[in-house]
Amino acid sequence: MRLKASQAIVEMLKQYGVKHVFGVPGDTGLALYEAFRQAKGEIEHVLARDERSASFMADAYARVSFRPGVCEGPSGAGATYLAPGVAEANASSIPLIALTTDTPLSGEGRNVLTALDQQALFAPITKWCTVVKQADRVPDIMRKAFRVATSGRPGAVQITLPMDILDEEVEAPLLHAEEACHTYPSYRTRPDPAAVQKAAELLLQAESPVIVAGGGAVTSQAWPEITALAEALDIPVGTSITGKGSISEAHPLSLGVVGSNGSRTYGNAVLESADLILYIGCKTDSVTTVNWTLPPLSTDKTILHIDVDPIEIGNNYLTAVGLAGDAKLAVADLLQAVQEELESSARPKWAPLERIANQVSAWWAEFDEKAKMESIPIKPQRVIKELAEALPADSIIIADAGTPTPFTAAYLRSQAGRRVIIPRGYGGLGYAIPAVLGAKLAAPQSTVVGLMGDGSFGMSSNELETLGRLGLPVTIIQFNNGCFGWIKAAQMLYQEGRYHGVDFSSDTDHAAIARGFGLQGLRVEHPQDVGEAIREALAGKQPTFIDIITESEVTELPPVEKWRRMIAESGE
Repeated sequence: MRLKASQAIVEMLKQYGVKHVFGVPGDTGLALYEAFRQAKGEIEHVLARDERSASFMADAYARVSFRPGVCEGPSGAGATYLAPGVAEANASSIPLIALTTDTPLSGEGRNVLTALDQQALFAPITKWCTVVKQADRVPDIMRKAFRVATSGRPGAVQITLPMDILDEEVEAPLLHAEEACHTYPSYRTRPDPAAVQKAAELLLQAESPVIVAGGGAVTSQAWPEITALAEALDIPVGTSITGKGSISEAHPLSLGVVGSNGSRTYGNAVLESADLILYIGCKTDSVTTVNWTLPPLSTDKTILHIDVDPIEIGNNYLTAVGLAGDAKLAVADLLQAVQEELESSARPKWAPLERIANQVSAWWAEFDEKAKMESIPIKPQRVIKELAEALPADSIIIADAGTPTPFTAAYLRSQAGRRVIIPRGYGGLGYAIPAVLGAKLAAPQSTVVGLMGDGSFGMSSNELETLGRLGLPVTIIQFNNGCFGWIKAAQMLYQEGRYHGVDFSSDTDHAAIARGFGLQGLRVEHPQDVGEAIREALAGKQPTFIDIITESEVTELPPVEKWRRMIAESGE
């Protein structure tokens, strides 16, 4: 039996358990769309309103489901619009497979309308990309795509599909999937046992060790092992923004997010006082280390580093022991080695959070005080507190860049697991609206809430139509401060308040726009109405958009360590 290449591609997706493909149609994709139509009932093609949103939908779907997300788009402009989400997924180590149709191979080099060197476009922003030049290569290429996307450090893959190839035929018996690559991480690896033993010895010798877990720890689903290791040695755990969920933030050993953006002052203080830092699935990037000042590059702290990608180990800090391997398996091995050593020797209790209980209490007391304020515009803290009190246990929160990121990272306590999603590969605006759709399709029984600023609204409000069309019961909360708040705050701090190009019209009725797309649209201007609006939205059976008029970062500076330091140094 032989199938057209377009049908073979869809059949391969089915064999990998793909249930949703997010995309936008174009002339070059007609054959692929016919194959999707024939597969209706087995694969749902989700029509997005632009390709960028389709890629964000697939990214969020992958983060929540722990299965590769799949998106597609046509040639020319479609491929270029798809690029931002592909880049975000790859930089965030999220397995995403982007299928882009293209002009015919037979017209290569002849200036066919929408012709584009897609491989050159996607090569810098993917883990692997290729062009299908022979139909009978489709099965091999699809298997490699899922294998590359899900193994090692997960990432994005892009496949260019020329439209004349889509009409050629493929032998059906070749269409089989690789079982290990239906989910991620696939083909997990363990670190060198000798390195594990050395790391265990250094952990036991340390007087004040701290764990810093990054996005790789969550991708590996290592939160049970990290929690067990922390409890075995009484080690506090801080995380990067993408590492939220590496341990429950209700756990007494949780420091919350550390570093610059969205960190807690007491968490940074504990990290600064540590004599050993164990990084787990963390790139030791500029944000998590406050531009490599926490700790400084010349630190005398002992550094241990677990990462599936050996290139990251020792990239920024002199590392005493590097453990190259999957975070979940590496921490499990390290825990076993530590427990064996503990059987023969006791370790004194570190208990740093008990020693700084006053700092912890003061941090949360300040948050509660601001969250209770009746001031207008509404404090962002009020929104976060009301949301936290209304959320059921199974909730998934997606926060856009800008205002939502630091306030969510610092103040919204995450359960263990990937329950709070904040894209930090490139931190592009406009992620939340399409992402809630992808997340809800990945976890239909979960409550899904997106947090965004009004700057993001202008970049993805078209997808409100998609939410209205599908009728998914999700909630979007907008922090409306009438400006690009993060940039305006930076202009205040670094440009002495010389504001330029950051303010929006205050006349836009965002809730009315949402209603025009078929959502329930609510506008909140008074603090006492915030909780009621959120509870109404969460209890509803339809998509709801809540526009909350909030205070700008200019007058309510978010929890950002480098900004705190700047204010402290200025004496203001």
